Formats: sequence, structure tokens, C-alpha cells
Amino acid sequence: MSKLVTTFMVAAVALSLTVPAVRADASLSGKEIKQMISGNTATGERMKRAHEKEYLSKGVIFKTYFKANGQFAEKGDAFGPARGSSFPKHGTWRVKKNKFCFTYSDSIRNKGKTMCSKVTRKGGAYELTDGKGRVRRVWKKSSPAIPII
Repeated sequence: MSKLVTTFMVAAVALSLTVPAVRADASLSGKEIKQMISGNTATGERMKRAHEKEYLSKGVIFKTYFKANGQFAEKGDAFGPARGSSFPKHGTWRVKKNKFCFTYSDSIRNKGKTMCSKVTRKGGAYELTDGKGRVRRVWKKSSPAIPII
């Protein structure tokens, strides 16, 4: 009996050393970001205005389709409580130094401006934070390719 218990304990310790620890809040690598969004649609919320702090209560619901060729199309929910624009926005995306970067090609305010964010897993969602650590977007889910337009 004691040999069985000893064998079980050794096996349990060996297994615990080979399984990597999963952190609740983990920054995604560039490879993980690409795998999650390339050819897929992310649904989430973004801040309505840069000065607002409560992104979840004052955010705009959006869906972004990320083409594998580095282009994207994004559409907000014009009928939701935050009244986002229903006109689609387009641009390009890429991953640079483990950060998700995107540039709008047809935005009035941010046309041509490249914005990069760190992507961090928070529970079942992914927060996109700017260089100052402020959350700018939250991806709540990523679904197989659902072209928006």
C-alpha cells in the first residue's frame, strides 16, 4: 500500500512540474494575438470618448472582422445605449513586439494614426491597453470568420 501511495505522490509531483501555470491575467504573445483574431471577428466594447473612464457602462458595442491579409472592417451598434456609428470603419492591423496595432484608413479623427495596445486576458475577455495602461477596448469574444461587410 505504501508503495502505491509513494508512486502516486511522485507521479503527481512530476505532473505538476510539467504543466505550466495558468495565470488569470496574462498578456498575450504576438503569436497568440494573431491566432486569436486572424480571419475571425472580435466582438466587444470600446470607449466612447478617450476621457471617459467607465468603458463598460459608457462603451460602444462593436464587431471587427480581421482579415488574414492584415485588413479589417469594424462596425458599431448604432441602436445600443451608447449610440455608436453604424457606418463601417476600415483599416489595417498587425502585431508588432507582442502588441496589437491598427490604423484606420477612413476615420475622421484617427485616419492614418497607428495605435498599438497590449492584449491581456482577464477572465473570459481580453483587455486592450494603451501605453499608459488605460483600457481602450475589450474583446469579449472571438468568433470564426463572420465578414461584416
